[in-house]
Amino acid sequence: MKARSLTLGLLGLLWGAGADASELAGPGRFCGYSPIIDLLPGEHVVTLDGGVHGGRFQWEGDFGKLEVFGIGWASRPKGRSVPKASSHGHVVFAERRIQGRYVIALWNRAHGAAYFSSPGPLTAAQRSAIGRVDLFEEGEEPAACDLRTTFAWE
Repeated sequence: MKARSLTLGLLGLLWGAGADASELAGPGRFCGYSPIIDLLPGEHVVTLDGGVHGGRFQWEGDFGKLEVFGIGWASRPKGRSVPKASSHGHVVFAERRIQGRYVIALWNRAHGAAYFSSPGPLTAAQRSAIGRVDLFEEGEEPAACDLRTTFAWE
């Protein structure tokens, strides 16, 4: 079915880099649709899909594998926040089980949010990786992005 829709260029459409999904590897700064991740050597992202305000990608590294859903125009995630903020001052939410997956949300107290999920409970290494993620929201232009997703008509 061919439909006109607004989608993120998460299928390899990258700002300036001209790379495809197989080239989204660290080191380098990846700016997804809200999450900003400084990829370490050996880490990489595989873009999955997107829409008007958000998109999904898979993030892999020494910590294992996480599926990430970033939203650039989000409301406060549901659930209970934990007392300690992330390294960037974002609100971290307690792990919840949603549709058979374990999920931790990150929120910038405005409109940027990201949900990190795994089939099993998140490990200390995965939680540490999540803790170094920064967030931006629609209308903001994060700096120094080596790799990024962009909005595109498809």
